[in-house]
Amino acid sequence: MNFKQLRRQVAARVLPPLVWSLILLIWKTCKVKPVIGQAHLQQLLESPEPFIPCYWHQQQIFCVRHLLDMANIHSQLKLGYLISPSADGDMATRMFGNQGVKIIRGSATRGGAQALRDIYVAIRQQKISPIVTPDGPTGPAYQCKPGVAMLARISQVPLLPLAYAGRRVLKLSSWDSFMLPLPFTTIVVGVGPALLVPKDASEEALTLACQQMDERLNSLVEQCQRAVDDT
Repeated sequence: MNFKQLRRQVAARVLPPLVWSLILLIWKTCKVKPVIGQAHLQQLLESPEPFIPCYWHQQQIFCVRHLLDMANIHSQLKLGYLISPSADGDMATRMFGNQGVKIIRGSATRGGAQALRDIYVAIRQQKISPIVTPDGPTGPAYQCKPGVAMLARISQVPLLPLAYAGRRVLKLSSWDSFMLPLPFTTIVVGVGPALLVPKDASEEALTLACQQMDERLNSLVEQCQRAVDDT
């Protein structure tokens, strides 16, 4: 075993509990304002059918928090987490595997056939609502990839956009400018209208669906930021 492999193994064991502790600290200390557009999520929760929660890769911390909170309240919401088969994905698997979330390794954003098949089975047979970051795992940032629209088409469940903004937020020097809210700051979470991709959608229609998701997610980010600025 070389030094690089050893460093990866050590990081895979040491970093997840440290990162998770930081996330719990942020969750516990930040003040979350009333959710914008919660009715869009509530409408889907009134149905036994699953859906596909989507948010930009940089905005994971409080979007996933809101979904976990909803899953604790609504037993019919069975969350899944689509995690890329990468070193970062290994760390995320360790962190979220114990949170009652079904882990699905793969990348719908890259359109991998096996990944799409595994997610489809989880959605249709197990009624899992798989969380997807449409611009992940490596970008370009804020651009929905075709695999997400393709997944919505074959599974015939809607895409649900989510976003959040914080009053005091650090943006890391990563490809996605990952958002790390400072403890004790104010947070606003937003939920947008769901988007259903027709079963017979053409390639052009899939491209249009991606553009619509870009617009809905970016608009939601702006709404959340305005709400934070007004508080």
